[in-house]
Amino acid sequence: MQLISSLNLKSADYFSKHRFISYHHQLRLTLSLGSQVKNVLEIGIFNSLLTDLLRRTNYNVTTADIDPHLSPDIVLDLAQDFTLPENTFDLIMLFQVLEHMPYEQSEQALQRLAAATKKYLIISIPYNTEHFSIQLKLSFTNRPRHIFINIPKFWSQKPLCSQHYWEMGLKDYPKERILNSVAKAGLKVKQEFIDPLNPYHYFLVLQKN
Repeated sequence: MQLISSLNLKSADYFSKHRFISYHHQLRLTLSLGSQVKNVLEIGIFNSLLTDLLRRTNYNVTTADIDPHLSPDIVLDLAQDFTLPENTFDLIMLFQVLEHMPYEQSEQALQRLAAATKKYLIISIPYNTEHFSIQLKLSFTNRPRHIFINIPKFWSQKPLCSQHYWEMGLKDYPKERILNSVAKAGLKVKQEFIDPLNPYHYFLVLQKN
C-alpha cells in the first residue's frame, strides 16, 4: 500500500463536498448503534476529523494506520499477519481502506478484524457504477427525495482510482462476492447504505455472529 502522506494531498482537494457527505454517514451510522458502543478502533486515517467528532461525542477512540507519519496509536499493516487486542473494541471501523490491497488480502484482513471486534464493524468500499440521480427538495419537507438508478460496471476491470486493486461493481467483483466474503468472516449485514449524492462510497454495518 502506498502511504497517504506520500501523495502530497492538499486539504482543499481532499475535503471535497462528497467526502464530507461520507463523514456525515460515518458518524451517523456509529451513533445509530447506541450506547452498546463505547470503545472504537478507527483504521485508516489521513486527518483527525472523524476521530475528533467521535471523541466530542464521548467515544473512546483508538486510531490505527500503516503510515507512521500520521501518528496513529497503532501502526497497522492490514496486508500482513496482524493481531489486535482481544475483547477491547465494541466497534472497528475502516472506510475506503480494503480496496488498497489485493482482494485475497482484503478478505483475510476482514476475517481477522471480525475475530478482533467484540460486536460490530462498519466499512465503506468503492462502488463503481454508472448512475443517474435526481434530487427533489420542497420547502415544506425536511428531507429531499431522490430518483436514483445505478448500474454496476460489470463490463470493466478498471478502478476509478489508480491506488485501488479492486472496486465493487467491476468485472469479477460483484456485490455478491463481497457479501460472500462478509459471511465467510462470520459477519452478518445489519445495514447497508448508499447515498445518491455520493454513490461511490458503499456502507456496510456488520455484526458479529
